[in-house]
This record gives sequence, structure tokens and C-alpha cells, in this order.
Amino acid sequence: MFRSIIKYLIIVIFTIFITFQFSAEIAKVRLIPVGLIKFIFPENKVEPTIEINEKKESSEKMLNANSFLIYYSEVDYFSGYNINSDGSPNFQHRSAGFFGSNENSDVYLELYTRDGFLITKNKTQQFQLPRFYDSHNAHGGIRGIFFINNEPYGFMSSKKIGCQNMSLINLKRKIEIFETDCLPDYQKIHLNGVGGASIHKNKNILLTIGAPTNNSDKIRDLAQNDNSFYGKIISINKDDVISFLENSKEKIKVETFTKGHRNPQGLANINNSYFSSEHGPKGGDEINLLKKNNNYGWPIASYGTKYESLGKASYKLNHKKENFNEPLLQFTPSIAISDLSNCTKMMVDYFEREGCLLATSLREKSLYIILLSDDFNRVIGYEKLNFGERLRHFAKKKDGTLFFTNDGTIYITTDSGKVFKINFKFKKVYIN
Repeated sequence: MFRSIIKYLIIVIFTIFITFQFSAEIAKVRLIPVGLIKFIFPENKVEPTIEINEKKESSEKMLNANSFLIYYSEVDYFSGYNINSDGSPNFQHRSAGFFGSNENSDVYLELYTRDGFLITKNKTQQFQLPRFYDSHNAHGGIRGIFFINNEPYGFMSSKKIGCQNMSLINLKRKIEIFETDCLPDYQKIHLNGVGGASIHKNKNILLTIGAPTNNSDKIRDLAQNDNSFYGKIISINKDDVISFLENSKEKIKVETFTKGHRNPQGLANINNSYFSSEHGPKGGDEINLLKKNNNYGWPIASYGTKYESLGKASYKLNHKKENFNEPLLQFTPSIAISDLSNCTKMMVDYFEREGCLLATSLREKSLYIILLSDDFNRVIGYEKLNFGERLRHFAKKKDGTLFFTNDGTIYITTDSGKVFKINFKFKKVYIN
């Protein structure tokens, strides 16, 4: 009897030891049956519960900025696009991309959701996503959209047999163009940190890929690993993508543009200078001026700190001292910075400078106007405009730059199922 108890106790201790010692490997093995199940039974997706073309009253509101006025209202035909029929939020209906254009003097807006729906004024349509599409606890799905030759591409989380990674999908043709390496430390993946912003740069697309975790050193360290795509801004040749679709080439040309990024969620272009917005850990949100082949420090340098190490510095604070690029601007506490764009022409004229950026924020529920020096190397200052909503995406043109109308109106998605139409009223009064 005593020997049996000792025997079972040894087995239990050995099992616990193996589980903790090889938890990552066990989790990876677990992905094999999970991937098989997903291949056989793909995820169901619920259509957004908006009533197309039903007009909802939305009174215009006014917001006082420091030296100008803002008038904003809700675009009625997107009302409640990410709310379920029972009133609960559907995170997979949050915006993955938002685009605007002028058609016959009218504004035409396209909102893409994380689970593959396209919502416009007149209809809602669904793209048939590959079976390996993974909502990943409502934090995955499609995390970014861009266009080549007017065809949409989605940067999408994937769960395959034995592999959790990210895929680039031609949504119209349902073809995978590119995939990242498989993520380690499966149980500590947090896909809110995977990036997904994009912008056109001559013959290339710049695409941000974060290192998606809050507490895994293995995933964090990929940002400095040249054999991994995570923690990088990559450059994809557009002609190579077209050639792949036409000739079924095995691989497309993908290069690392910059590295050392945690969670870059916005990209902007001002006169061929490129900028990124990036979530820090606890504190240390950043705006960066991007220089090809430069290193931005994560996870060695950051003005934030680890969630699990509060009250002390977790990273090197002086980026330059460690041979990394310093951010143009850092926010501590974090504002949960999200999208980034150039300013409207009217803003550029009003502030009398080309160096003007717009940023949305989730935690601070605000729009930021950020003014730069003439050489774009220094932040002059910023103004915070609180809208009381988690602001997610700007409406962009198909090249990734800001869409705005002739009168300077812009459009922004929120996480509460609204789209804001925002107009700035500028007036200068000089006193002699």
C-alpha cells in the first residue's frame, strides 16, 4: 500500500515537472488537434445587425478646441455596426480598415470588419475567409486592410495544424499571399498587439507586425530576431504580389524595413517621410519617424514598464545610448494610441506647417493634433480633443493616406459601433 502511494506520488510530481518544464511544447502539440478541428469546422460569423439605409437621428455636436471649433455627428448608416442583436458588443465587428472616396460629388465610405464583412451605405457583404481564420478570443481576425489594383488584402490571424501565425490574404480571391513564422508560447499570445497598419511607399506596401503578447519574453524577443517577422515593419513589393496571383510564384518578396517595434498600429506619410504610432507596455506609447534599416529598441528599450513589474523600470530608458532610435514623442501614462495619419490641407494651412499629424486614442478617447518642426525631427507640441469614445480608424484613401473632403471633413470609427463625421472650423483673427 505504502509503495503504491509513493509510486503514484512520483508519477504526479513527474507529470507536474514535465508540464511546467515543457509547457510551450505541450501547447504547440495542442495546436495540432485544434488546427484539424478548425479545418473541418470553420468558425461561424454573425452578420452585423445594422438596418441598411434606415435613417437615425444624429444631432450635430460642437467641441471647443483651443483656437478653433469642431462640429461632429454620427454617420447614420453605420449605426451599431459592432453591436449584437441582444445589445452586447461583438469585438469581431470592430473596424479592421476604413476607406473613403468621392463618387459623383458624394462621399463613399467602406468599413471592413475583423471577421470579413464589408459595410457600405447600401449593403453589407461578406468575404469567404480561409478555414484557418482565427478570431482568437475576439482579439484576432483581420487586423488590417490594404489595396493593390483596387483589390483588398487582409492581414489575418491564422490557426493552422500545429501553428498560430498571421496570414496576408487576397480577400476577393481567397488566396494566401504570405504568412509569418509560427508564434512560440502559444498560451501567452495576445493578438491585440499584432499591428496591421499599412501605407503605400512607391512600388511597395509598408505593413506593421507587432510582437503580440503582454507577458511572454519569448514573443517579445522576436522583435530583435532577424529570422522572425514579428516586431517589424515589413516592405512588400506590389509587382511581386501581382505576379504571384498571375503565375502562382512560391514566395513574394518581403523585406524588413525597420525592427524593434512592440505594437505599431498606425502609419502616416508626409512628403515621403514615414511615421508610425505604437503601443507601449504600461506607459511608453510612441510616435516614431521611420528610417529604413533602423532599430527602435523593443524589447530592450522603452519608456514603459512591464505589466508584471510595476513600480520599477523594466527596460533601458535612453534609446540612443543603446544605439536605438529615440521616439519623436512618448506618452506616459499610455493613451492607447491607435491610428495615425497626415493632416488635412486646411489644417496644414491653418497651422502653417507641413509637419502635422493626427492620431486616435482608445484609452483617452481623444483625437490628437501633433505639430512637428520643419525638418520633422522634433515635436513642437500637441492638442488633445476629447470625443468621449474609443477612437479606432481614420477613413483613408486606398494609398493609406488620410481621406478628407474639400471642406476638411474627416471620418473616424469608434469601438462602440459609431462612425464620426468631423468638421473643423478654422478662423484667424490677427490683432495689430
